[in-house]
Amino acid sequence: MNRLTAGLVAGVALTVLSAGISSAEAVTLRFSDYGPNRGTRAEAMEWFADQIKERSGGSMDVEFFWGGSLLGGKDTLKGVGDGVADMGTVVGFFTPRELRAYNIGDLPFENSDMWVGLRAMHDLARENEALGKEFADANVVYVTNYTTGPVQLICTKPVETLDDLKGLKVRASGPYGDALAELGAEVVRMSQSEVYQALDSGLIDCNQNYYYSMKGYKQYEVAPHVLEMDWGQNMSFGIVMNKFAYDGLGDAEKKVLAEVAADFEDHLAQLMMEEQAKVKAEMQEGIDGKSIEVVVLPPDEKKRLMDMSSKQIDEWSREASQDGLDAAAVIADYRDRIAAYQKELDARGYPWTR
Repeated sequence: MNRLTAGLVAGVALTVLSAGISSAEAVTLRFSDYGPNRGTRAEAMEWFADQIKERSGGSMDVEFFWGGSLLGGKDTLKGVGDGVADMGTVVGFFTPRELRAYNIGDLPFENSDMWVGLRAMHDLARENEALGKEFADANVVYVTNYTTGPVQLICTKPVETLDDLKGLKVRASGPYGDALAELGAEVVRMSQSEVYQALDSGLIDCNQNYYYSMKGYKQYEVAPHVLEMDWGQNMSFGIVMNKFAYDGLGDAEKKVLAEVAADFEDHLAQLMMEEQAKVKAEMQEGIDGKSIEVVVLPPDEKKRLMDMSSKQIDEWSREASQDGLDAAAVIADYRDRIAAYQKELDARGYPWTR
């Protein structure tokens, strides 16, 4: 073999190696999260990191910076875009202008199944042109999604219909709060950490929340009534990666990242659904002598609630259109994806039960 041939062979070999997973130096991805290292979401994130390392053969690893120790929640989108962190958890509520299209995930659609919502939002964020442009403009690449799960109401007094909300003081947020105000509730804005005292003192009558958070904040101790609304989800809530860091990965590494990101949605949905059922049952049975009574919103009332919610979706569409977004197209795309995954669920069940 002459020197030219040997050089060409060596060059080809180097190219093949650089495109594969194996590399002389492993990549450690610094991941910033505003929350603590506990709870179901954190457990799922640790699974995400373990799978990245295992499936990449050790060429990629994730180092978490919890509790906002590297970037605060409001700073994460810009911080990841600037390279302060390689990956991070973003909340669309913190960046309503920069992630205008992604904030569609926080609207009260007919979308209360966690697996359906996660899968629909994951595909929308990866494939919809408008969302892709937002992430590209922020110098980040969308990776995968979280969800809060569906919205419920926990109250100090029985609430069984939407009419029962008239005149009640309800702590609520975002478009859900706007819809509750349309139904006659007096909406109060405050953080979840303030709600226990507000419920106990009578400052508020009800709180917009999720089952796991009701237990986490011990709100069942002072509010024994839950109206199970299964109302939408907050899904403008996901993981992004710095564009330069992503572009520095090999093709095989990018493939691993995409596969783990997709599997993460199934894993997180299963964990959260199991947790929701567990904590709901615990609170119904009673914890330290305190329990909740759950009333499910009747189907005709649920339809009325969703009709009211359409006003909030229309308002978002109007404002987003004024910002130059083809909001109607994004809404149609999102609804189509929700319907497709609901159809798959109805036909085949959840992936972990197949």
